[in-house]
Amino acid sequence: MLLLATGLAFQSAHAEGGRDNVRLSWGHSSETDLTTAVWGDYEASEEGEYMIAGSWGRQLSPAMFGWPIELTGNVGLQWVNSHGLQDDGYGINAYIKAHYSWRLPWTQKRVRFGLGEGLSYLTEIPLAEQRDFLKKGEDVTSEKLMNYVEWTIDVPLRQFGPLDNLISKEIDEVYFGFFIFHRSSVFGLFAETKGGINFMGFGFEARY
Repeated sequence: MLLLATGLAFQSAHAEGGRDNVRLSWGHSSETDLTTAVWGDYEASEEGEYMIAGSWGRQLSPAMFGWPIELTGNVGLQWVNSHGLQDDGYGINAYIKAHYSWRLPWTQKRVRFGLGEGLSYLTEIPLAEQRDFLKKGEDVTSEKLMNYVEWTIDVPLRQFGPLDNLISKEIDEVYFGFFIFHRSSVFGLFAETKGGINFMGFGFEARY
């Protein structure tokens, strides 16, 4: 149902001439809970896995319920490097993401917050995620298909004069910022019990 709704929204946005975005991110596996990770709390996992992720999105709506919260529909691909401890994983995800641009007090500079929700599928379950489930029991396992949450805090680069001059006029905006790729079972909805993993890192996004 989520993928169908996303597809219909893509068609609607295309008819209205919605803007596109592409994002490239890098993240390292983390032991940190999502509730504290969103503010930058970070504890590296012992396996040291890392992810390279790319995504494409399209604006679905410039506002949500009258609020200045932009909605985008997104699809992405991932590669997870497990350093030879198991086969590298390849993934795909689809999600709806809300974006809010906040002006810093007493300045004209802005920061953009993003929160996405959808589905994630990986061909190989990350080792740190497997270990998180094994804490609940020897036979407790995760699943390849899980709930997906994305959290970003981005800085628009055009607001800085010297950087603005370096960006092509064909690109509306370029962002750089903090990135969290979060997979979870939603308290056992997608697996036997609660569990998951965070990849935390940084990324660039171009809007055009």
